[in-house]
Amino acid sequence: MVCGKEPDIAPFLCRECFDKFERFDACPDSAAAHADNPADGIRALFWFDEHIQKLVHGIKYRDMPYVGKFLGKSIGEHYRSSEFSTCDALIPVPLHAVRKRERTYNQSAQIARGIASVWKVPVQERVLKRCRNTQTQTKLNKEERRENIRGAFRVRDHARVPKRICLVDDVFTTGATTLEAARALKDAGAESVYILTVATPRKDH
Repeated sequence: MVCGKEPDIAPFLCRECFDKFERFDACPDSAAAHADNPADGIRALFWFDEHIQKLVHGIKYRDMPYVGKFLGKSIGEHYRSSEFSTCDALIPVPLHAVRKRERTYNQSAQIARGIASVWKVPVQERVLKRCRNTQTQTKLNKEERRENIRGAFRVRDHARVPKRICLVDDVFTTGATTLEAARALKDAGAESVYILTVATPRKDH
């Protein structure tokens, strides 16, 4: 998918390209812009460059859920001994039902399943619900993203909220989406919510 050469580390990727993925492994700077940040910890494993972008777009737009599981497994192995892995459950940031029907699956859930295969903790997709089909965040600035996503998530009626949650998404840009989802979980009784994503851009968009 990245260089066009014969894959070896996975059916879509060679070891040479994987080794070139640049590790970020930190909390994105954009998280600091949220004075009311509800998350107890945030990490993005890679920088979102043109190589990672090809894989993320493969999950989201080219019907390649197995790419998400591969990236999730990479995240799971890297953070296997961290505080993130002590969670009771992995919760993927949900898609609205309309968007999910278009894609046929939630890319964040595929990433979460890859992490779960390493940590041996459950993926719970029926706790958090996206209750508004929001405008895509891609072309919005930081303030527009925050306003667009406000109130977009809620915990499902009668759902049992785990105490320690690891919230999973693909890309942490401004953090508007994941932090709004984390806020909904905290408001519903979660004691701690950690956020893990595949990548973060070098600059806010």
